[in-house]
Amino acid sequence: MTQTMQRPARTSPRLALLGGFSLIVAGRPVSLPIHAQRVLAYLSLVQPGGSAHLRSSLAERLWSEVTTERSHASLRTALWRIRQADKRLVHASRETVTLDEAVEVDVRRSAAQAARLLADHPDLQPLDADLSALRGDLLPGWDEDWLLLERERIHHVQIHALEALSRRLCRLGRHVEAIEAAYAAIAAEPLRESAHTALIDVFLAEENVAQARRHFKQYTALLWDELAIQPSAMLTERVSTAGGRPAARALHAGAAGVRAIPAPGSVLAG
Repeated sequence: MTQTMQRPARTSPRLALLGGFSLIVAGRPVSLPIHAQRVLAYLSLVQPGGSAHLRSSLAERLWSEVTTERSHASLRTALWRIRQADKRLVHASRETVTLDEAVEVDVRRSAAQAARLLADHPDLQPLDADLSALRGDLLPGWDEDWLLLERERIHHVQIHALEALSRRLCRLGRHVEAIEAAYAAIAAEPLRESAHTALIDVFLAEENVAQARRHFKQYTALLWDELAIQPSAMLTERVSTAGGRPAARALHAGAAGVRAIPAPGSVLAG
């Protein structure tokens, strides 16, 4: 009996935009010129009104500072370089351009993970505890105007997802992982009260009242130093009544003498 030889399945191309541009094809990194990177990034992030981007609109959006003829020539060159890397990356006709559905984009994976976490289902999928897809700025260093709103949107979605993940892990008793998720949210937005609340809630859940109060004092000092405001009454009450005795006055009195200590890796460090 003859056996048919099966070729190994080709892995899907992987495109990373969080933390910087990266393209992996057949398990190997591929280098592309910046104009080709811009095309792939735009196709990945900007959703057209229809099912595909019009070539004319795409060229004029990405090369608005040059003539129509030059912008279309730049787009043709970029598409040619992309096809040299892998013909599966894009589909281009005379009128339209689309990113192939097989391309795995980290931003889309991050958005799907965030949606699951924010839906607040009781179960937690194993991969949803992975912080890597919920961190990293969108294409740092790029100053494209079409990136500004998208970068800000993704940033806020990531923080909400990290806070939701911390709460979910806390409910499951996975306190160490919950602390890591809360610290990741704090590192992204050091002044955000809901991120600090997520961390304090983990400390309280593991009955570490002293740590919760210590962090509250640090956060209070940070808020006062940066914005001259106090934490909300809700957070203050939550911490002050933890452990069975009121302590709000002591917390506020002690906060003035505590220097805020940033989380490891926080933008406040250094």
